[in-house]
Amino acid sequence: MNAPQQPYQRESQDILNSFDPEKFLYLLQKKWWLLLVFFGVCLGVSYLIVRYTKPVYESKSILRLQFESEASSLGLGTNIEALELNEISGEIELLKSKLFFSKVVDVIGMDVSYYYYGEFLVDERYRNSPFAVAFKIKNSSFYDKPFDVTLKNDEIFELSYDYNGEVIKADYRFGEPVNNDHFNFLIEKTDYFRSNDVLGKYYFTINSREALINYLQQNVTVRPENLNAKTILISLQDFNKYKARDFVVAIDTLYLGYTKETKNTVLEQKIKFLDDQISATEEKLESFENYFESFIIENRTTNLESDLTKTINLLNVLDSQRFNIRARLVDIEVLENQLLSDEPVIVSPLFLTQMPSIISDALKMYLEIQGEKQQKLESYNENTFVISRLENRLKIQRTNLLELVSEYKETLSSQLSELQIRKNKLEGNFVELPTMGTEYNKNQRLYALQEDFLLSLRQSKMELEITKAGTVPKSVILSPASLESTPIKPQPLLIMGVGATLGLVLSIGFLLVSYLAHNKITSLKELERLTDVPIIGSVPYYSKKKMEDSKLIINADSKSSISESLRTIRTNMEFLQGSNSQKIVTITSTISGEGKTFVAVNIAAIVALSNNKVCVVDMDMRKPKVHLAFDSQNGEDGMSTLLIGKSKLEDCIRESGIKNLNYIVAGPIPPNPSELILNGAYEKLLGDLKKKYDLIILDTPPIGLVTDAVQSMKKSDLQMYIMRADYSNRSFIKSLENLKKVNHFSNLTIVFNSMKSNGRGYGYGYGAGYAHGYYED
Repeated sequence: MNAPQQPYQRESQDILNSFDPEKFLYLLQKKWWLLLVFFGVCLGVSYLIVRYTKPVYESKSILRLQFESEASSLGLGTNIEALELNEISGEIELLKSKLFFSKVVDVIGMDVSYYYYGEFLVDERYRNSPFAVAFKIKNSSFYDKPFDVTLKNDEIFELSYDYNGEVIKADYRFGEPVNNDHFNFLIEKTDYFRSNDVLGKYYFTINSREALINYLQQNVTVRPENLNAKTILISLQDFNKYKARDFVVAIDTLYLGYTKETKNTVLEQKIKFLDDQISATEEKLESFENYFESFIIENRTTNLESDLTKTINLLNVLDSQRFNIRARLVDIEVLENQLLSDEPVIVSPLFLTQMPSIISDALKMYLEIQGEKQQKLESYNENTFVISRLENRLKIQRTNLLELVSEYKETLSSQLSELQIRKNKLEGNFVELPTMGTEYNKNQRLYALQEDFLLSLRQSKMELEITKAGTVPKSVILSPASLESTPIKPQPLLIMGVGATLGLVLSIGFLLVSYLAHNKITSLKELERLTDVPIIGSVPYYSKKKMEDSKLIINADSKSSISESLRTIRTNMEFLQGSNSQKIVTITSTISGEGKTFVAVNIAAIVALSNNKVCVVDMDMRKPKVHLAFDSQNGEDGMSTLLIGKSKLEDCIRESGIKNLNYIVAGPIPPNPSELILNGAYEKLLGDLKKKYDLIILDTPPIGLVTDAVQSMKKSDLQMYIMRADYSNRSFIKSLENLKKVNHFSNLTIVFNSMKSNGRGYGYGYGAGYAHGYYED
């Protein structure tokens, strides 16, 4: 089972998990001026940013690109959308390229830039400088280098510049050449020169090409505006709106001219190619025409088809005969090979009919003997006489047959050679006449092709020339370069809005940090939430005047809110008393400055005014304050001398200005206050005071600094613990709880001091530095 939490612990958790609007409003009322300071500073900084930031203007134009796909015009399949996207990317890269910017630099003509030194900012005098510089740079290190010009009057100016760490300056007249080893200048007045209106300090720079190109690369933006519409946006930002506009105009104009020039160049290259092809084709046609003319003159005819037909027919006949002879030679060679191999001869009946009769008869006889031998072998042994006789007959017949075959082969070969000779002769005739006819026909066909080709070339050339004559830029300016009157930066409303927002955020942040860091008890409601110790009453904030020390402000005629609150405390004391008589009341606090002495003397006065004898005893013998509340001195007689027996009680009791109210001061500061309280004299003294007074109020030291008050509290009937609004720390509650728990104080109460009427207070301005260096032991 978990131990019950102390009230302070419970409240500590509540603080972390809850929001106290009353405390937040209190901090808001207390620190509203700091919030205004935060807000004002942020707005002021925003105003300074707007006021002293050079305005930046942006000029922009929109171009619509048009593309022609060569692949599409040739009928080749391709992804048109992807091709156009690549074209757009390519055109954007072209517009951002160093090569293109170099052309822009040539066109814009900004060799010299002029500037005027203002009180806080530098202003470029673009196209409106009171003077112009003609130059010739001999030393390239003087490019992009500032030359200061101070206009002294209508005729004289001072030129100064830095060279190797040395400032060189001299006076010149307008129109007077400025020549040296590094440069030649001629500075003359322009139409913008207006005497006293332009006098002051200027400077100019001779711009290098690299500097201008870098300027364009850094400030020009080219991006797609609408891919579906194939439009791109060209923009440039600069401190001078006219300069920005002129550069964008130059880029647009140059790009349109560049695309037109590029297209014309392509057309000119195509036309030149066609001219070359037309010339070559005309030369070929002329050559063909010369050939035809010579052929007709030499051959007196152009019809060679009849001779060619006869020759071709004869060649076909000869080829057929040669084929038949070759076929017979092959068959004879097969037969010869069979005879030579001693293998059985096998021939087809058709073969016998194709051979000469002498060979056919001999072969038939050979086949009969061969067949007879095969039959005899079925009945006789191979070595018998019958078989031997048949074998001899086969050999004789084979020999005769081989001789006949050989002679026939020679005859066929002779015939074949004769046919080849006849063919060669016919082919020779064919070469002499048909070759000329074939070449003639071939040239006729080529001539017709060249004529068609020439007509096609001339038609294509005419189309290209018409296209060139009507060439317009393939891109169109949809929105020309703008001349903006409103800068894009700084944006006053945005900056002031950001400043106001930042001021508000800082103010709220500061307030939240103050809320989280604020550990003071600010209201009675907060105090009630923090502890279970009874609160006997509260004392309002005393606002009439600032008090350096605690003062007695109660008198017989007091009707102030403080008097009423003290009367309420007196009444609550009576309720706490009940039937028991309370003679001794101890008043203490955690630290000095919480108002314990103020509460002690003024409660004593309130009780005394009700016809009760009251004595206020200053038990704070380290830093006594009671005598100051009664506008008296500490003196030689007091509690310290009473406790050591040096003084008598009657000598130490002092009269106040209020009837029935006495007080005893602390007396000389002793070296050992704690030991004096612990001896028996202190208890005896309290007994003597009880006999003389109805109420004894002990003003003890702060219990958070020394422990003297604990002894007095143990001897008292009622303990009052003073806590001051917006002064006492929340952690003091823990000390209060521990004090009650350890010492078992049943009548421990709290008085909430310096509380404003709305429950929030500051204190009454006394006791500054009271808690610092309270005791030195």
